[in-house]
Amino acid sequence: MAATNSKRPNGRQVRRNELVISAVLQTGVIASAVLLIVGLGRVFVRHGETVHHLTSYHQLTTTSYAFPHTFSSVHAALLAGDSQGYIMLGLLLLILTPIIRVVVSVVLFAYERDKPMVLITLFVLVVLISSYFIGITT
Repeated sequence: MAATNSKRPNGRQVRRNELVISAVLQTGVIASAVLLIVGLGRVFVRHGETVHHLTSYHQLTTTSYAFPHTFSSVHAALLAGDSQGYIMLGLLLLILTPIIRVVVSVVLFAYERDKPMVLITLFVLVVLISSYFIGITT
């Protein structure tokens, strides 16, 4: 008589997990795209002259132009209705989407009680988060 592994998830559970992860990725990318489109739309509504005047475009894209680059400045820009806040929030969400996917994977593997996959996925999460902090310090 063959031994069965009762700890292995069934096909239905694996498919459900794949759909959850897929939904997380799709939601993150779509929400990011919407925020970017809204932000860019607001830029062109507010600065419509940039389409016809090259000097206005250069003023808008100069490196001295104040662009939010911290969480608090993005929050302040959003509260002020500034288009750069929407653009930066969209970019942040796009960057965070794969990290959120890994977090969801850890939870799903823990729910399945798949210890090796939990450990591997936690390692991936630690590497992702560490790379963020290493990038900040350099």
